[in-house]
Amino acid sequence: MSMVYKTVFRFVALGDSLTYGYQSQSFFAQGSNVFSYTGFLEVLLRKELEKRGLGYIEIILVNAGLPGDTVRGMLARLNGHIISLEPDYIIVWGGINDLYGFKKPDVVMDDLKRIYEGITAAGAEPIACTVTPVLGYDQITLRIVELNDLIRDYCKRQRILLVELFGATSDGQDRLREDYSDDGIHLNTSGYRRVSEAVGKVILELFLNML
Repeated sequence: MSMVYKTVFRFVALGDSLTYGYQSQSFFAQGSNVFSYTGFLEVLLRKELEKRGLGYIEIILVNAGLPGDTVRGMLARLNGHIISLEPDYIIVWGGINDLYGFKKPDVVMDDLKRIYEGITAAGAEPIACTVTPVLGYDQITLRIVELNDLIRDYCKRQRILLVELFGATSDGQDRLREDYSDDGIHLNTSGYRRVSEAVGKVILELFLNML
């Protein structure tokens, strides 16, 4: 017997240009459509929920990605209009701009903790994401690896849902897969689709565990 009594769930994707869906200028020049991972995620969830007999569940996805945003900026927006959206879950994917701005991983993690705690205090549930790798910027890679270790450890201790975006998009050598990006940082359509699959898997497991 189903234990899912609520049928409408609102998710907000909080992040920077990677959440927004920015692609390199070469894609814009070619006139290609630009899709954020949330666009792919919406289609994926609808299809998979119907397949599992959960088509009555309505997922509302709000993309709150802001190009150039830092984790501190995300925190400010969380305490502003994001909470007013009354989300059930907030997907948190950020930190790359902070690392490029030479912030130490532990400092970035402190701000991420404040975001996770703020989400919980507002009555919603955070879904954390590890930072995706980069290609051609090896000096940043060590910072990304360090920050991701901090995110994983914190989420494990606090029992926060975690999406392993680093592993999903890595080439196995801590670098971004070449076929997922044109500029080594932002993802292309294939990369964003892969992110949607990783996030979708966690969300689907969330709903299946409610049964």
